[in-house]
Amino acid sequence: MQTIELTDRSLAALLAIIEKQPGSYGNLFRGQADASWSLVPSLYRVKHLPIASENQEKNYDIFEFGWINSFFDEGLNYLPTITRTYSNDRILAQHFGVPTRLLDWTRDPLVAVYFAVENPQPNLDAAVYMILPEAKHRPEDVKSLGPHKVIELTPPAIDARITAQKSVFTFHPYGPSNQPFVPLDKREEIGGRITVPEGIARGFTKIIIPARVREYLRGTLHGMGYDRAHLFPGLDGVGANISARARAGGLWN
Repeated sequence: MQTIELTDRSLAALLAIIEKQPGSYGNLFRGQADASWSLVPSLYRVKHLPIASENQEKNYDIFEFGWINSFFDEGLNYLPTITRTYSNDRILAQHFGVPTRLLDWTRDPLVAVYFAVENPQPNLDAAVYMILPEAKHRPEDVKSLGPHKVIELTPPAIDARITAQKSVFTFHPYGPSNQPFVPLDKREEIGGRITVPEGIARGFTKIIIPARVREYLRGTLHGMGYDRAHLFPGLDGVGANISARARAGGLWN
């Protein structure tokens, strides 16, 4: 993985970095508020599992399976109509906050930048990751990774948030089954291969957004319509957007 620090506060400078990376806007993008955070799906952030099977990977499999079943049992009256498959179950559960092995991304780099800088953190660097998937499949067709390290799954439009955020998910191998999960940014050979003028390169980059430019980028994105009200359509998004503007010391007009 290549790591690049944004040295200019302009959004144009950040987009210029993206355009120079293997795959450019064909990558998927993920914003993180703290540049020190690694890329770890929510399932593997759970550290103390009440399960003891033959290995750590199996422990997580059982843990995830149980909570996904609970989600469908307890949420039955509220669930959208969707064909239940291995991947669809995980996409739906992940979308509504259940820990799964999937990782959230977006096709829109500005959405990723917004999520990286939306909260005022004057002393904290943020980051945008970009990754080039090796394969793209319909969720209902995926049951295993096969030889791939990064599979892109396009979710069904189960609510307006999926469409507004241009959401997409990725599916990755666990790694050595008897070891803790290794963050994706700590792995070699992650990211699809692509031909570049110098030869063959992998599409996997981390762009560090220094703390000093967070506020400026957030203001620029708000002016372009990238805010909670638009990315989370409905009253929850409106309220969250007003709250964010108030906490940043803005006025109500």
